Amino acid sequence: MKKFLVLIVALMASLTLSAQEMRYGVTGGVNFAWMHNPISSSDAYIGFNAGVKAEMDLSSVVADGFYADARALYSLKGGRWSGVHQNLGYLELPFNFGYRIDTGSDVGVLVGLGPYFGLGVLGKNVVKADGAKVKSDLFGDSYKRFDFGLNYNVGVELWSQWQFFVGFEHSLLNIAKSSMDGEGDIKVRPLNFYIGTAFMF
Repeated sequence: MKKFLVLIVALMASLTLSAQEMRYGVTGGVNFAWMHNPISSSDAYIGFNAGVKAEMDLSSVVADGFYADARALYSLKGGRWSGVHQNLGYLELPFNFGYRIDTGSDVGVLVGLGPYFGLGVLGKNVVKADGAKVKSDLFGDSYKRFDFGLNYNVGVELWSQWQFFVGFEHSLLNIAKSSMDGEGDIKVRPLNFYIGTAFMF
């Protein structure tokens, strides 16, 4: 993991030195997240993500149309079961390597993929019983704070500024800290389908 992080940092640094164009913007969207394990999965939990975005043109480094982008987000995910829901708030850093297809008009098609890194800052388990809500902490007790996975997205860019996209995040880690059913360790992985937009300056 450490070698992979060093490689990502070195690659982004070298691209920054080589790239001729850099853009910045604001971004946000809606999350449709759920928790998956081999036994069962939760219902979808509706959350959100919001933050800032940076994008660099890699045309002079790789080939025409290629770019790299990075986002710094607060992302609210989780899962829902009957009478129970879990709120998982992450500080998240997705890095994408993408390709922009020029349609010859004011519309471009964007396709990207890459890793994401998440640090849990809010973790609440909420149980509804007899009209009351019982809350307990998740991070530190049940779930690990660090998450890492892959994200994929596709979208369009209008007038070289507005971006609209859909994407999917798939965790590669088991965030559960211990056995959750008394019969052995359960692997819990956050999954997230999102719809987002960004305005680039």
